[in-house]
Amino acid sequence: MRLFNKVIDIVIKLLIPLVILALLMGIARIFLDLRTVFSSPTIVAGFDIMVTNILSMFIVIELLRSIIEYFDIHRLRITFIMDATIVFILREVMVGLYKHGMTAIEITSIGVLLGVIGGIRTLAVIYSPDNLKGKTRHEQGLVG
Repeated sequence: MRLFNKVIDIVIKLLIPLVILALLMGIARIFLDLRTVFSSPTIVAGFDIMVTNILSMFIVIELLRSIIEYFDIHRLRITFIMDATIVFILREVMVGLYKHGMTAIEITSIGVLLGVIGGIRTLAVIYSPDNLKGKTRHEQGLVG
């Protein structure tokens, strides 16, 4: 198990610079796409690309937070994973609504999905190991 933890630490240490590089490349891409905003026939067409790129950056930022948190405490926090998932779904909703390409059924389905993921995230916060530390088994509800 000790070897496994060392290998995981090395992998995480290698992932952090890669994600930072991806963030820098994403920021550079956003600045390069400013040309598209100025050269597009309508502002809507140019902003469509910008909105998509900026929302994608937020997803990468949430994933970086998850990686750094794992490096600090050596466990994944489901709340960060859920945050990244929620940001990704919201990105898809915003892009779909911005392009006027979503039907009412799709919007309803995504709304239900967001509700379920939000519920899972809430339960993850309530039943977090950090919240359960220092409580007796009876206070945790583990003993009847």
